[in-house]
Amino acid sequence: MYEAARLQDELSRRSGRRVLLCLTNNRRCMVSARSRGAECLEVRLQRFFLESPEEVLDELGDLLAGRKNQSRGALKAFVDARLRQEPSAKPPPPRPDGAGAASLHHDLAAIAGQLNALYLGGRSKAVVVWGKRNRVRSGNSIRFGCYDPTRNRIIMNRKLDRPDIPAYFVEFILFHEMLHEVLGIESRPDGRRGIHGRLFKLMESTYPDYEKALHFERELCARLESL
Repeated sequence: MYEAARLQDELSRRSGRRVLLCLTNNRRCMVSARSRGAECLEVRLQRFFLESPEEVLDELGDLLAGRKNQSRGALKAFVDARLRQEPSAKPPPPRPDGAGAASLHHDLAAIAGQLNALYLGGRSKAVVVWGKRNRVRSGNSIRFGCYDPTRNRIIMNRKLDRPDIPAYFVEFILFHEMLHEVLGIESRPDGRRGIHGRLFKLMESTYPDYEKALHFERELCARLESL
């Protein structure tokens, strides 16, 4: 079993980028990463990754480095085995690709299918689900969606499934997460890597209501605590 600091060093070495590691108890989005400046990658991992064997660490390093063609078999098997071992953390039952939990106002399966056909050439294969109704924190910690590469699943914040949240905004957030799936971690011309690189931003800006969605996001973040 690794100490947190040792695991952080191992991920930095295997990914070729300085990693800032945050361990969580999140059982729905177990791996996520985002750039913190040009040299640093903030990585959130489920706590059970402290017990990762070598082959799982190798595949995590490939994932963080954006080596998309590498196998993910050991990583997926490790995650599935750990979830089965702990009855309190059973994964949700399997759903058909693109299907989500019951929607009250916004049909995730239909939205994902349309976005995939219109903008991604059918390349997105992730399952799309609504997350549990969790308390939303304030400030920069608000997350409207999350892509979990270990299970190829997009989890959308259920607080978006409301009649006062416009469809174009739900579509934009879902499109953003689908781009994470399809593009992975990009290589920049200077050799650095990032999850919101030039190609990501260019493709994201092709969404017709891009500016409108960004404006609504700023307004929503200001009032979301009261929803």
